[in-house]
Amino acid sequence: MTRNLSDGGRKADRTGKRGSKNGRIRDVLLLSALALLLIFAVWRIFYTDADGGDGAVAVGSDSEQRLCALLGEIDGVGNVRVMICEDEDGVESVVVVCEGANDLKVNMDIREAVSAALGTDEKSVKIYLMKE
Repeated sequence: MTRNLSDGGRKADRTGKRGSKNGRIRDVLLLSALALLLIFAVWRIFYTDADGGDGAVAVGSDSEQRLCALLGEIDGVGNVRVMICEDEDGVESVVVVCEGANDLKVNMDIREAVSAALGTDEKSVKIYLMKE
């Protein structure tokens, strides 16, 4: 009888160890899945367009960001980036790079909007086509 009890005890220990090992594997897989989910969430929050990619790309100074958002609202402009070059006297020139630069009407609308928003001459606004 003593022999049977000790054998039964060994089997129980082995089963307990296997359950523990399976439990550890399950815990590791669960933690890995949670870590991947956290990484994906952080990526979505910090590395995607704030506006969903439907217009302006907000990069640069506050004035550039506001002008970018304004130009992104104009029909036909598409994605847009803006650089404002200033000196002590004010705005010297503005560079606009956008998807709709080849359209003459869009080009004129951008030039007028930038001139009105920044109080600069339309000749100081340079507009270029954004590469694909």
